[in-house]
Amino acid sequence: MNVLTTLNLFACAVLLNNTVIAQPVHAATATAYLTAGASSPHYRNAFSFLSNPACLAAGHEFQAGLLIERKWLLKELNVYVLSAAFELAKGGLGVCLQQSGEADYHERSLKLGYGKSLGRIELGVSFNYLQTTAANYPVTGFGSAGLGLQLHLSDKFITGLYIDMNVLGKAGKEIPETGASQFQMAFGYEMRDDLFLAVQIVKLKGSGLNVIGSLEYRYGDHFFFSIGLNSLEGLPYFKSGFRKNNLSIQLYAVYETVLGFTPGLMVLWEHQPKTK
Repeated sequence: MNVLTTLNLFACAVLLNNTVIAQPVHAATATAYLTAGASSPHYRNAFSFLSNPACLAAGHEFQAGLLIERKWLLKELNVYVLSAAFELAKGGLGVCLQQSGEADYHERSLKLGYGKSLGRIELGVSFNYLQTTAANYPVTGFGSAGLGLQLHLSDKFITGLYIDMNVLGKAGKEIPETGASQFQMAFGYEMRDDLFLAVQIVKLKGSGLNVIGSLEYRYGDHFFFSIGLNSLEGLPYFKSGFRKNNLSIQLYAVYETVLGFTPGLMVLWEHQPKTK
């Protein structure tokens, strides 16, 4: 037996006696490029509270939304999100259900958020539960709790902070993993009534710092356009839509140089309360 054969046998023995470690834990599919409206009461929609529940404090109308996304044009990575936000107990409550994946691997999540206004300061809390199911593996679940704050520096400029920390759930035995925690800071400035600039700074556990900038323009009462850029991966996105009465339909696309396009559709509905 030569030296090379001995080394090969030793390497095989090491592999057979050690458990292969994977990474089953990560954050739910993110759509941060669609939640910039959290930093503006006039550009907020049913999905905005996903980036900061404090924005729910400003809502006195009922908002609902349906999102369908095909990540990188792969049906196995389809994302479906249903969300609603409404006034409750002198504050605002948000509920969001999300599912992504297919039979062999899929994820389901539930997020609840509540926001309360304290004048120029708005506070919010959230709870999120993420369940992942992979073929031939046990179902894993993770829960996190978040705290959000928004400060109205002026009628046109809003800044906010949001921290979301894992509070329950682990995966793995030898090296257990917990759910992904995140920190987020956002700035929103209404340059004009029809022009809104937003910047989101997101730090997710296990990932680098990500800066997401977006600019939205409204043409009249019916048409709007938005462009943005994700700095971490260099992903540009484009969004356009049409609004008629209480119904809004939006189409968007995100482009990644290697993996390609991610198209999506959002349907939003808003009901304004009757004035007394």
